[in-house]
Amino acid sequence: MKAIRKSVVAATGMALALSLAACGGGSGGADGGKPAGSGGGKSDNGADKALKAADPAATLKAAAAKGAKQNTFRTKGTRKDQDGEYVSEGAFQVKPDASEMKDVGPKTAETPDGVSHMITINDKMYFNGEKVPGKKWWTFSIEGADKSKDPSSELFVRLTSALATSKDVKNTGVETVGGRRAARFQGTVVASELAAYKGDAMQEKDRDFTVKQWKQEGVEKAVLTVWVDKDGVVAKTEESGKGSKGEYRRTDEYRDWGADLGIKPPPAAETATEKEVLEAEMKKQK
Repeated sequence: MKAIRKSVVAATGMALALSLAACGGGSGGADGGKPAGSGGGKSDNGADKALKAADPAATLKAAAAKGAKQNTFRTKGTRKDQDGEYVSEGAFQVKPDASEMKDVGPKTAETPDGVSHMITINDKMYFNGEKVPGKKWWTFSIEGADKSKDPSSELFVRLTSALATSKDVKNTGVETVGGRRAARFQGTVVASELAAYKGDAMQEKDRDFTVKQWKQEGVEKAVLTVWVDKDGVVAKTEESGKGSKGEYRRTDEYRDWGADLGIKPPPAAETATEKEVLEAEMKKQK
């Protein structure tokens, strides 16, 4: 029982974090029916001039609010911390609740090939891994879990609004991100200053969640960078800093806002049920 409990607890924690990353929106699609972030990547003197002149705090605040209204989006990113280097891809849908996340990183006992692949659809979570011989996937139900109580919005919303509170945030120029031109905003956010922040650039629940997370990780301050395109949509985010376990950096790009992501569960014939996984783990312990 201890082995399966350990697997389920670890997998469930990661799954909830990923599936909840898509929560907070609800309207679905960008304003006016046009896909968000559809601006081209070619340099345009007029557009670039406007991006270079964009006010950091106002632009970031508006981008966070606009992003929170999106029902679907994809991410692609990298992260580096004390555990190693990872490359990730994700797809997130708010309503109906669905997400898919794939991580490629160091090989571990839980991920012998270094690949962690997870799909969440409503109350069901699916994980890659042969817990039962002949089955490539296994499933776990979180029926009854009240995910609405999660205190955080999407990661990019938290980072964008947190940067809007920074005392030294600056517009550092225009770059091409994911094929579209975007203004680059950067600044340092100090955990103690964020904890005391009372303005309207960041929701209280997101502020408290971010401060709590940084405190748990021993992060006193972080350098945040957010790219916002000409449509006012977040194109990319980056967070870097130093915690109690060393330095870290996470970078994510965002695309396909409002698109049909086609998230589906793995084939039933290749998926072990909760009962089958439990029975298999119990046999191993005999």
